[in-house]
Amino acid sequence: MRRVNGIMPGMANVPVEPRVAAQTQRDRPRLLRYAPGVLALALFLALALGRGVLGAAAVPVQGALALALLGSILAHPQVVARVRVTRTAVALVGILALALGLRVWGLRFGLPYFEHPDEWAVADEAMRMLRTGEYTPFSYTYPTLYTYMQVGVAAFHFLWGAGVGLYRTPADIDPVRFYVWARALTALLGTGAVALTFLAGRYLYGRTVGLLAAALIAVMPAVAGDAHYVTTDTPAMFFTLLAFLAIVRLGVEPEQDGSQETLRSTLALAFVAGFGVGIATATKWNAGALVIALLAAIVLAAYRRISDAQPSTFNVQPSPLTAQPSTPNVQPSPQPSTLNLLLAALTGILLGFTPGVPFWLRDLPRILTDLAGIIRHYRFDGHPGAESDQPALFYWWALTREGTLLAWACLGGVALAFLRRKPADILVLAVVVPAVLQLTGVKVVFFRNAMPLLPFLCILAAALVVAIVDWWTTAQRDTAVQSASREAPAPVAFVRRLTGNRTALLLAVAVLLMAEPLARAIHDETLRARPTTRILAGEWLEARTTDGERVWLEDNTLILSPRLRAVGGEPAIQHELAWYREQGIRFVVVHLDRDTGLAALNAFGEPAARFLRSGERHGPELAIFATGAPDAAIEPRTPSGATLGAGAVVLDGYRHPGKVQAGGVLPLALFWRATRPLPLDYTVYVHLVDAAGNKVAQRDVPPLEGRRPTSAWQPGDLVRDDQDLFVPETVAPGTYRLLAGMYDAATMTPINDAGPIDLGVVTVTR
Repeated sequence: MRRVNGIMPGMANVPVEPRVAAQTQRDRPRLLRYAPGVLALALFLALALGRGVLGAAAVPVQGALALALLGSILAHPQVVARVRVTRTAVALVGILALALGLRVWGLRFGLPYFEHPDEWAVADEAMRMLRTGEYTPFSYTYPTLYTYMQVGVAAFHFLWGAGVGLYRTPADIDPVRFYVWARALTALLGTGAVALTFLAGRYLYGRTVGLLAAALIAVMPAVAGDAHYVTTDTPAMFFTLLAFLAIVRLGVEPEQDGSQETLRSTLALAFVAGFGVGIATATKWNAGALVIALLAAIVLAAYRRISDAQPSTFNVQPSPLTAQPSTPNVQPSPQPSTLNLLLAALTGILLGFTPGVPFWLRDLPRILTDLAGIIRHYRFDGHPGAESDQPALFYWWALTREGTLLAWACLGGVALAFLRRKPADILVLAVVVPAVLQLTGVKVVFFRNAMPLLPFLCILAAALVVAIVDWWTTAQRDTAVQSASREAPAPVAFVRRLTGNRTALLLAVAVLLMAEPLARAIHDETLRARPTTRILAGEWLEARTTDGERVWLEDNTLILSPRLRAVGGEPAIQHELAWYREQGIRFVVVHLDRDTGLAALNAFGEPAARFLRSGERHGPELAIFATGAPDAAIEPRTPSGATLGAGAVVLDGYRHPGKVQAGGVLPLALFWRATRPLPLDYTVYVHLVDAAGNKVAQRDVPPLEGRRPTSAWQPGDLVRDDQDLFVPETVAPGTYRLLAGMYDAATMTPINDAGPIDLGVVTVTR
């Protein structure tokens, strides 16, 4: 028999024998066959050896081996043969990568300062629960599901910190480190919401709508920005979309076949949809409006059941015996009743809500009270700086800031859904309409409250775009057919082909809609990645101060490093510049965003530094004034010369006003000069004694409140140590002596060479 290309005729579809398959496997490149095993072994060894052997290269080596192992698995021929890569998958992966990049870029924004005013309500509450084991919330202003999720994040963070030697108990958790982990969870949920938007859009309107809607929500600046914070808005968006997918399956399911399995499936869908609504409501109270979409899905399912149960009247012939139309033999199919669907959905809501808010029944009065407080706050009391008499216009303005073309596309998509009224449109409108009425029916306006609404607006915008493009391309094809008999010039033909290309038009419209939001999102994330005004001001101070130095801070300005002493908290204009100089305060930090007292700052002169936003960074606008306080070496003081530690330290002098009111504070500055190193960290004591030697007031604090311990003093150092003494109200008016010295706190042994150092007389008045 004649062979064709070495193959016998009729043998093309004969299965390959096992030995032939084995030979083919052996012929594959050995590197691809053995690479996963070799890399897995290398990674295991790198993890086992760790820093003890690999040193600083351990983490980079382990990471590189892990990535190489993943790549070798994905590149393995058996994996490649089973993976079907489609254009939709590639596009979706690109969209999700873009969404994740925008959401993790600048994730450390503002730290150690917390620029978002509401992050503490979730993050700090989660840390409190982990540290105390008390899981009852202080408040039900927010439901507790996301707080409990962050408790899990805090637990994982603590175990990681214990593993790297940072923590011993949950009380040691560093809030700054934890906030990065907590924000990462929000960023992941925000990225997941993009994927869920694709799934919802694809199921309702098709793959193209799903991809376009996901791309739009991925680049919306407010959505990407909100995913940087430990708040409930982005999680509410995620769980709202998750619940909506089940609602969609319930409301737009294909016709039933009447089997018992279909009956159970429909009831299960109602239960799962209700469960999703319960979870979403346990994330944020506003998400409870999803129950309207759930009811709409149940109504659609009931309507479909009634339609399926009605017999067809077409092609019914009269019976020859009765001369009447014969009734078709239609057996009623078992379908779930509307009541059963409602009961299944209600059961799901309760079972979904309870894990997120487990104490809801016990704390129902508190929950209702807090909800009433939220309603009153939003509708009647108001929120300074976040109020509007025209909330609808506010939200429209905020939406146009996300992208002008995108905002109009969203509005057009809503209008199209109202006009078309397909089941898919009804379900999306059942989410959009209650959410819009909810947002515009109150006087307090925050655009972040619209986060769960925005994916649905993007779905409707994408549906509008696809509908217009499909109409246009169909019209172009019809025109091309009609003019086929007439030969058009080449440029005209090219334009016709281009404008009639559906893919090209969709890409062009997508670029137009995404250009403005993406540019704004990139700009916003660039600002988040930059140091805030607070960080820059703190760095400026760190470079110009010494350990233990006092800095006057107005409220809500800076967090100083432990080596500096923060004083103040009150407006700087309460004191004159000379007062700060006398107190040895070299720098005063002022919050310029406050309206009160700015004119009085003119007496302080020109600030030494200003830190302004100017559209280039986040944070409050700050000014730092130099008081002109002299160096400790030339400050006026009363000479002393007393020594401590066998002459290791000399009290070069002291300063106090010699008078104090009972119940007030006596300003006291001690000037220590080191002559040789001290072996221990000593504590300074200050005693106010009466004529009989009885103490009426005392203070025991290390020098500079421990910021500059005595063991770190070097010969020649001159240290100004402010030991301001509080005098109780019970101290009788009269004359007292002020004594000072140092001692070893571990043994209570004083190191004064000639007993307590006399700092003169102090008069106490009423």
